[in-house]
Amino acid sequence: MSYHKHRGVRGRGKLYMPHNDQKDFPSNHKSYSNHNSDRKRNFQTISKHDNNCCRDIRINLKLSEEEMSFFEDLNKLFQMLKKSPQVISKLDLFFNNSPNPYEQFLKLLYNCQDFYCAKNKSLPMCLIEEFRRWSTNYRNKIGHLLTTELKIDAFKVVTKQSLPSVTKLVFEIFELAQESDIFVEIIKCFIDRKLYKEACQYTAILGLHNMFSIQDFLVPLIIQDKPQCADDFLHGSKRHQAELVEFLDGVLSNTSVRETMGHYINEKEIPDAKFDKMHSKSWKKIIVRLVKMFKLSSDLTPNLNRRRNEGALQFLLRKRFVENSFGDESWKEMVQEAVGEEDKLKIELIVGVAQYGEFAEALRWAHFYNIDRKDWPYNVRMLEENRLPHTETFQLPAEDWDEPAENKIQYHQYSRSPDTIILVDEPLSFENFLDSLEGVDVVGIDCEWKPSFGGGHSELALLQIASRKSVFVIDIVNLGHKMPHLWLELGKFLFNNCDILKLGFGLSSDLHMIRQALPNLNLNAKQIGFLDLCMLWKHVEKYPKIVLPYEVKTGGASLSTLVHHCLGHPLDKSEQFSNWEKRPLRQSQIEYAGLDAYCLIEVYDVLKKCFEDANCPFDDICFNLIQHEKSPKKKAKKGRNLNKTKREENITAQPPSPHAKQIEAHELKIVCDTMLQGLGKNLRRCGVDTAILENNQDHKECVKYAIDEKRYIVTRGASFTMLNGYVPSGHCYRVKSDQVDEQLQEVLDYYKVIVTKQHVFSRCMACNGNSFAKVPKETVQALYEKSAASKYGPDLDDEGDEATGFTSDEDFDDVGYGLGKSSGRPDYGSSRKWDLYTDERIDIGLCQTRLGAQIGIRQVPPAVINSYDFFYICEECGKVYYDGSHFERVLQGKLQGIVH
Repeated sequence: MSYHKHRGVRGRGKLYMPHNDQKDFPSNHKSYSNHNSDRKRNFQTISKHDNNCCRDIRINLKLSEEEMSFFEDLNKLFQMLKKSPQVISKLDLFFNNSPNPYEQFLKLLYNCQDFYCAKNKSLPMCLIEEFRRWSTNYRNKIGHLLTTELKIDAFKVVTKQSLPSVTKLVFEIFELAQESDIFVEIIKCFIDRKLYKEACQYTAILGLHNMFSIQDFLVPLIIQDKPQCADDFLHGSKRHQAELVEFLDGVLSNTSVRETMGHYINEKEIPDAKFDKMHSKSWKKIIVRLVKMFKLSSDLTPNLNRRRNEGALQFLLRKRFVENSFGDESWKEMVQEAVGEEDKLKIELIVGVAQYGEFAEALRWAHFYNIDRKDWPYNVRMLEENRLPHTETFQLPAEDWDEPAENKIQYHQYSRSPDTIILVDEPLSFENFLDSLEGVDVVGIDCEWKPSFGGGHSELALLQIASRKSVFVIDIVNLGHKMPHLWLELGKFLFNNCDILKLGFGLSSDLHMIRQALPNLNLNAKQIGFLDLCMLWKHVEKYPKIVLPYEVKTGGASLSTLVHHCLGHPLDKSEQFSNWEKRPLRQSQIEYAGLDAYCLIEVYDVLKKCFEDANCPFDDICFNLIQHEKSPKKKAKKGRNLNKTKREENITAQPPSPHAKQIEAHELKIVCDTMLQGLGKNLRRCGVDTAILENNQDHKECVKYAIDEKRYIVTRGASFTMLNGYVPSGHCYRVKSDQVDEQLQEVLDYYKVIVTKQHVFSRCMACNGNSFAKVPKETVQALYEKSAASKYGPDLDDEGDEATGFTSDEDFDDVGYGLGKSSGRPDYGSSRKWDLYTDERIDIGLCQTRLGAQIGIRQVPPAVINSYDFFYICEECGKVYYDGSHFERVLQGKLQGIVH
């Protein structure tokens, strides 16, 4: 029987499901009025093309009575048997008896109820797969039926749904790419109707890259915060990759991303613009993502490079003058690395050093870079005039850079002869190193790499391997890509040998770098015989009888602190931030690297003795830690995944708290998973240093924070099982309650945290910063007058509610909170656990903090400015706070019973 003889028209009968075609022809979009109320406009989707080019389909898609009868039978059969021989046979017979199988396939596909959301095992997908198979077998007999008109019809039918997988398969069946030029005008119509995602998708599948520019849909997709939608298109065109990155980088040359793109959006009439994402931080993330994904040259991003270097310079200044954790040589070489040849950065260096009161240091740099005197800060000019005549040439003695020897901290020293630290930088010394490993039963392993600022890629520079007799510092820069046979031998003899105990601290990051840089090691995935001393250290707290030789009150969970506990003095970390890729290495760098590896063996010996003295099972604990490798996940059996989350939570029990004693809020560092953003804000309110994952970040980002910044992870649900396996016991906590207030109490109780009034509001709620400038009313008024009001809003690096200075919690109703004394309330500001500075660190002319953050002064109502004597500005993000009533309300409300 043939199913093509009757052409009667009858609709879809009881199987008909009306499709919402309105998505193709939206009547209007969000206006731009939020950012330009005086020029409110409504973006209409007016196309310069005739709607017929996108709408009219030549084929009559309604089924005849006979076709409907077949379709009903097919649907019933599929519901019972799914994709079975009976269903396949029925379809084959139908296609064999069709005068134009392509048309019949389109009609069946279009009339499927779930055509718009075709899943893998649905009837539409069955139709597509079987017709693709059938049409391939009979291509020689039916190929002539693929006319241009039919291809256009097929395009219009399939674009009524938005699943890329369905679109690609149908495009392939109808061989649309072979005549792709006929679809250019239709795609232009999609662009003109502001359907950028669809236009980008179809262009990528059809290979029409050369017919469109980045302005057509790539830039609009970025503006709509849909950068991933452009990935497939960009993978097919290196030209567009470079042009898009150059365009985005060009925006960074302006002061405000938001204002620059506001004009662009207004001009191009782009709807649904995500202005909350248009700030330099998000913009830089997009550029970095594209550069990494497509391995583009950094020459394409001069403005990103400049901003990175500016951030790097501020970081270095803080490490040098606030944390005092920089050696002189490391400080000089890293500053020169960050500043490069940028004249602007050289001047910023002079100004930045002077702002810390180091005028002599600023003067030395001014002469070092031969900076014009007119660009010197006032105090630096005064110092130079008092010391030297204007005509003399300033000399820079090397000893002037050295710190005074008095009051230096006593650090742990290398206990063996200095000549037992051996640099391995050529093949012969590498062979001697391999020979020296004979008979070794324990080694310490550490790595060094050049610090990377702003998202740059770090590469392994040194690999240190220490035995009890000597330390070998292997130069990866010179040897990493040479002698593959020797690296393979090292992998077999040491890294993949369970008979040699390999000690490390924070091993996961080191092993990650080793895997990337040294593939010839053929490092075993199971990490045989590695013991992370950081994890072993956490077990000490489980056994009260174990007492480490030296008591240390401060330091955090770092190797230096552990060395202090075990060996009496901390490590000197002044060489940590060095340019480890620069050759030749300084002797101080070699000695620092060698000690970092050798001290692991010394610490291991002390811990072992402490465990044994307390009659604790040291060998058993080490064995369990060494064997700590997650089993491969078994494939879930069909029909047994309904309670998967619940089962996983029951499998992994919550370990005991890693803290035996109570700690204060400012001593705790937390990273909150995406599911606990509200909890993260509450922790910040209590003065806890809290990083919060954004919605688009993967759960595993918590592990990076935990390793790199020594944070504890707080998560929920099934993510706990996964994250808990990457960190030491107790370093990951699974929150039980659904209520934010109860969650806060849970975390504080588990980590034994004490919150005092001095901790409350000691951190910026928006950015987690702990550094504030206390600014009098007069300075705030000057800032307000200097700042130019932008109709597009300030270009800030966060997504907070600018009108309140907080994120969108319902109780954050003040611009600021009670940071000091107001209306007779106690003054907690002087003792609060924060870094408080004077207004000398504020640049009134640029309306910026010393860290370069734009001050959100325009978000403070003028009435508020006139009502308070002092304001507090976060130096990291520029938020402005004032002495409101919020402090007391929070103490009596959400934090009642929590604050001591």
